[in-house]
Amino acid sequence: MNPLNVIIVEDNEDDLLLILRALKKAGYAPLYTCVQTRPELEAALQEEQWQMVISDHSMPAFSAPEALQTLQESDRNLPFIIASGTIDEEFAATIIDNGADDYVHKGDLSNLVPAVKRVLEK
Repeated sequence: MNPLNVIIVEDNEDDLLLILRALKKAGYAPLYTCVQTRPELEAALQEEQWQMVISDHSMPAFSAPEALQTLQESDRNLPFIIASGTIDEEFAATIIDNGADDYVHKGDLSNLVPAVKRVLEK
């Protein structure tokens, strides 16, 4: 299995498990931390040698745009993938224009692994 160090911004344990299962099924061995707030993301960015951030969009205390901004304000240059079921194509295009690397719909996580591979190859 290929190691994958990833920060996952997610507030739903079931969705976290689905993301991890999709990565494992594709041959990745994710070393991850799950965060739900800006302070948690800031702390995580200081701790490990992460390879990417995968973020939900709509959470009670945090959102994908806020997570992307937090990443951009840090000294880390990491790929940022949004995995959400609550955004439309227009919003996805806007956030990609603002610096996100990709968007996948949680209803079809079959697109997650190709997105991960693309950002790792950059």
